Amino acid sequence: MTVTLEHSPEVVNQVTETMTATAASRQFASVLERAKAGQTIVVTKNGQPMAQITPPPEPKPNGAALIAFLESWEGDSEGFSPDFMEWLDSLAEPNERDEERMAWLDNLHSTPAS
Repeated sequence: MTVTLEHSPEVVNQVTETMTATAASRQFASVLERAKAGQTIVVTKNGQPMAQITPPPEPKPNGAALIAFLESWEGDSEGFSPDFMEWLDSLAEPNERDEERMAWLDNLHSTPAS
């Protein structure tokens, strides 16, 4: 088993381990735990790289952060562009594909302003 250091900017201080397919197979649960912890494991067969097991990607932002921001918003619309306000108003239009958004909007309209 060989351990080497990666020097790419994305993988600072990350250890890459090289192991045979047989060793990876025998220690698969451990290999997965190490990948989850941030380590990259290169699996070889007959000395040739066959696969690379890497940490999971960082979660990508989704609409949940925007919804959380809008739910916590206590200001007014001053400073927002008319296009943004038009888009925000369009969220109140019925859309069968997004029941969660509609429930959130219903809740928003029924919450008394402070």
